[in-house]
Amino acid sequence: MITFLIIGLTAIILLLQFVVTPKAAQHLLLHYNFDTQLAEPGEKIAFSGSLANHWFFPVTYVNFFEYMPEGAVISGKKDNVEAHRLFLLPHSSYRHTVLFTLPKRGVYRSGKYYVEAGDFLGFRSKVTSEKISTDITVMPRLCQDVSIQKILGDYMGDISVRRFILEDPVLNIGHLDYTGREPMKKISWKQSAKVGKLMVKNSDYTVDANAAVVLNMASGSAEEKEKSFEIVRSVCEWLEQAQIPYQFLSNGDAGNLEEGFGKMHMDQLMTNLGRSMMYSYSSFAGLIERCIRERKKSRSYFIISPPLSAEERDALVRLQRYSEYEPCVLEAEVDRDAAG
Repeated sequence: MITFLIIGLTAIILLLQFVVTPKAAQHLLLHYNFDTQLAEPGEKIAFSGSLANHWFFPVTYVNFFEYMPEGAVISGKKDNVEAHRLFLLPHSSYRHTVLFTLPKRGVYRSGKYYVEAGDFLGFRSKVTSEKISTDITVMPRLCQDVSIQKILGDYMGDISVRRFILEDPVLNIGHLDYTGREPMKKISWKQSAKVGKLMVKNSDYTVDANAAVVLNMASGSAEEKEKSFEIVRSVCEWLEQAQIPYQFLSNGDAGNLEEGFGKMHMDQLMTNLGRSMMYSYSSFAGLIERCIRERKKSRSYFIISPPLSAEERDALVRLQRYSEYEPCVLEAEVDRDAAG
């Protein structure tokens, strides 16, 4: 009886060693995904993976490595590699999640994974590898410069005042009950007479007010351009909160966007900025000429640039002649001592 048992165990070991093991790797399937492809600097990103054994035999030894994007920081680790050693039963899977962060703006190319399937005796194994095909873009940070925030806040306040005082009656989209907080000019006397109580006009301001966010990439150091990107993001966040549609124009590889607002519009712009290599294709004067050609009524201009030269300031004066409102000029000055 013991002899038959030994013979049976030996047969199972030989089957696993010489028949199952060589074919094990081809029955392993790895699925993976990142929870986002556009992230904030330092934001936690989740990589979810699932390694499944689709065979009716167990895979007695699996050793696999997942390389997160170069530069990724995995909590508690000194490198960007996650290692796993497993025993997979028939038709079973191993699921896991890796949390990591990416420190600064840019495009992070995804890494690779290596899967080694072998026998439990350690004599034979087969390694398969493949690149992880998803890239992650990290957007610029919000600008933390207090002086920039003050200039931007004051200018946005001016826009709000213009929208409140210079309301266009053509944009009336309905009526609301008078609460006592609305200005007298908003009361619709005709509608109030119809319904027997005070009613106020409900106006869609966003149809009238519009903006152009203009990024100059023709001059400045890498640090100044980086800060310019941060200022662009801050400006657009303000415009999104105010629901003011905005066009984006640049003279570099940050590209251009037609007028719009909303999550898709903002995400596309942040993707463009995150992927920019800071290349410039034309002069600031040429960029200003585009602004003049594409100008619209009631347009507010946000000019974001490294410190402007005398020649560039002359070009800006030309835009001022064509604009209804004084442009908001935000120059990305860098503290050299702090940057160094």
